[in-house]
Amino acid sequence: MPINNQKITAVDAEEFKNMMFTSLYWLKKQKSFIDSLNVFPVPDGDTGTNMYLTFKEAVSNLENSKSNSVSELSAELSKGALMGARGNSGVILSQLVRGFAQALKNKKKMKAKDLANALTKASEVAYHGVLKPVEGTILTVSREAAEKAAVEVDSTEDILELLEITIKAAEESLERTPELLDALKEAEVVDAGGQGYLTILEGMLKGLKGEKVEYQAAAAVEKPAKKPKAAEDIKFTYCTQMLIQIDNFKSNIDRLIDKIRKDMQSYGDSIMVVGSDDVIKIHIHSNHPGVLLEYGLKKGKVFDIKIDNMRKQNEEKVKRESDDFDHSQFHPNHNEAAAESLDTELKDDVDVKEAEIKNSGQQEINQDNETAEADAVIKAAKNIGIISVANGEGIINILKELGVDHVIKGGQSMNPSTNDFLEVVERMDTEKIIILPNNKNIISAAKQVSELSEKEIAIIETRSIPQAISALMVFDDQLELEKLKEEMEAEIKYVKTLEITQAVKDSKVNGLEIKKDHYIGLKNGDILVSADNEKETVKKLLDEVAEDEELATIYYGEGITEAEAEAIKQVMENNFDFDEIEVYLGGQPLYPFIISLE
Repeated sequence: MPINNQKITAVDAEEFKNMMFTSLYWLKKQKSFIDSLNVFPVPDGDTGTNMYLTFKEAVSNLENSKSNSVSELSAELSKGALMGARGNSGVILSQLVRGFAQALKNKKKMKAKDLANALTKASEVAYHGVLKPVEGTILTVSREAAEKAAVEVDSTEDILELLEITIKAAEESLERTPELLDALKEAEVVDAGGQGYLTILEGMLKGLKGEKVEYQAAAAVEKPAKKPKAAEDIKFTYCTQMLIQIDNFKSNIDRLIDKIRKDMQSYGDSIMVVGSDDVIKIHIHSNHPGVLLEYGLKKGKVFDIKIDNMRKQNEEKVKRESDDFDHSQFHPNHNEAAAESLDTELKDDVDVKEAEIKNSGQQEINQDNETAEADAVIKAAKNIGIISVANGEGIINILKELGVDHVIKGGQSMNPSTNDFLEVVERMDTEKIIILPNNKNIISAAKQVSELSEKEIAIIETRSIPQAISALMVFDDQLELEKLKEEMEAEIKYVKTLEITQAVKDSKVNGLEIKKDHYIGLKNGDILVSADNEKETVKKLLDEVAEDEELATIYYGEGITEAEAEAIKQVMENNFDFDEIEVYLGGQPLYPFIISLE
């Protein structure tokens, strides 16, 4: 580690790991601030949280790594980020990490020139991964920081100096983001994603300098015990994971992965096979792990083997979830301590996040996917399986009644990761699957599943529950998947989604002054009106958007009584000419009322 004015001209594997561990903790410390930079005053500002959860999955891949190569570590970092990507910001971050890793391929150590190249490649891959790149975002900050690094690396070999220069450029770029996006300028904030990117760079520098990152230990949270799965319901006993270094590898990696996936189908379920270069990772639930190891040995060198008895895990599950951890600070210059504390830190984060979700009326996303519960095959009732994202008991029941085979719990402020989707996809007993994300910030993570699964997957880009319900009305599993996708997407154009929620801060949006705790009305995600009570907000919103729609449907949320929902219905009947107004319990958190117009 550097002392005083010591220069660093090359970063080895241990130093690289320290940089990433420290960056993770620095991002954790700043994530609430990053969340607060949300332009809109709706209660779903989660950019910092999504970036942190994505980066956490990436860094956790380094925890037990014994590699002495920066190339191998960055590849593991990239795999973790891809699988853990949550929300738009998390998906973009995963692409940044992917490009960073690509540039470090075959590098045992990282020199200043390598770092500059990695930052440049990271930006290029991230831009390429976005259909319509928008300037004034994390993309701009990453690009301008990389451009500065590419110029300045010609005059310095010191990685510390280069990182400091890059961070300064990122800060200046971030300060300019309001000039590029009117929404940022009006809200008087900088871009949240850009702030997250800057925070990661700052953490890398702190790690390389050997600085300590101090934080408050997470408070112990009592978690509700969940009923364990019956042992007889567990079809396959062993969760088996391994990495295979392929011998004499010369073929196409994607074709080899496809072949291994097909081979694995005869051994068990919950199959995931991913890889890059000549290393392939296998995850499978099976009753014969020894046979799987023999299979791996025929392909090459087997390492990082992990075999868990899920029946035993099932018995210990509730006890394990109640464990409490406590620690006060992280020492980045002691990598063993970092590795030991990461498991504890991740556990704390899950506990704290569950408390936050409970307080906002939500549940931890996708609990069904924990190891001891994720073994069951999901039997689709149709030729084409349907996966949807939703929260709220009423909404979930409605979706299932309309034919959804599996609902991943999530939505506003809790976005499922790519891996959450992938695990469910692989458990489905059908080869054709429709996914309904039901939130604009979840679509990107869902789309990445197509790259990781051999199944035929269609993403219907639903941005709300009403859109999902409308799409399900025309579902026909006798159609070819592509034709069905076209018809479902065409149907969602005919529904308007109105949402009522409370502002979490004073704000100004599109000239509309909004006070904290006042109600705001949104149409298809855009804030249009605000008032100090729900009834007035609904009336003002409908005055703005109601046209010749015939059917209105009210889904009332968590904490709202049926009488309160009927009062909203009365406002609509007294002031607007709908042929029919239906009322359903939605149970959704954060949004007292969701109204669809058709």
